[in-house]
Amino acid sequence: MSNSSSASPSEISPPLSFKEFEDLIRNIERFYALGDRLSRAAAKQPCEFLIQEASMAFAKAMMSLLGFLRFIPSSEFFAKEKVVIVDLSSASVMARQVLEDVLSFLYLSEPNLSKEQKEFREFVWRYHGLGESIESAELLETAKWSNPDLPATRELRAKMRAQLVQNPLLAAIEKNLRGRIREGDKNWVLYENEILERRGIITSRYDLPRKVLSNFVHFSTFSHHLILETNSDWQKSWPEFFMPTLSVAAFIAEALKGFVEILPQTASIVTEKEQRLIENYRRWLRDERAQPK
Repeated sequence: MSNSSSASPSEISPPLSFKEFEDLIRNIERFYALGDRLSRAAAKQPCEFLIQEASMAFAKAMMSLLGFLRFIPSSEFFAKEKVVIVDLSSASVMARQVLEDVLSFLYLSEPNLSKEQKEFREFVWRYHGLGESIESAELLETAKWSNPDLPATRELRAKMRAQLVQNPLLAAIEKNLRGRIREGDKNWVLYENEILERRGIITSRYDLPRKVLSNFVHFSTFSHHLILETNSDWQKSWPEFFMPTLSVAAFIAEALKGFVEILPQTASIVTEKEQRLIENYRRWLRDERAQPK
């Protein structure tokens, strides 16, 4: 597997066999099964707001992971009813969603925050959510679908904005991000790279795959070229799926580790073999020379 973290997708080429790629898929399926067990074990357990939201982000990451596997012919979850296609575009979109869901989870579950920092993050998170609900309601009004709660929601958001601008933790944030938080455009008080760095993750391990995978969300000549590298013969097309697959495996492993950290009562659910597998893929996020197996 690639030792490089440079910006060329061609440098994350698969120096492994088709059988080894299928083993990678089996490991991701094991991660999905473990994630499901962890989520079920933690369900309905009382916890603070940020951990509740982190748990939902974790569950969403697992749903996105299942969506990704439905586009991988080597997976037992592959959607093969009626029409069988090799769909790099949809797999890439779901892979990007997995990465973004995991990053949200890592942000919400960051340990060792002070009471004030937790309260500030919760406030910003809720403030942003109000803004999104208002924007949606205003768009619905243009279609003559009125929302009787909209005036009260606007009033609440205005009050929250007044509180937000007085918070000294907002003043401590970098200017550009501070402005976006103040206007309700961002629900994180950190940049993406800061979240990754605090976990000890090489930022390019996230930035590169997300950039490449984003080309399938917003169709381009680049993604067109990548799609043309695939065809209905899965045993010839699978190498194009390697980069999103490895990235998904590594970030899901990071999420599994983080979930046990915030809910240590679930640690007994993870077997020693699963622990080793998790660390195997997490190492790729931190060591440019790592070669997950």
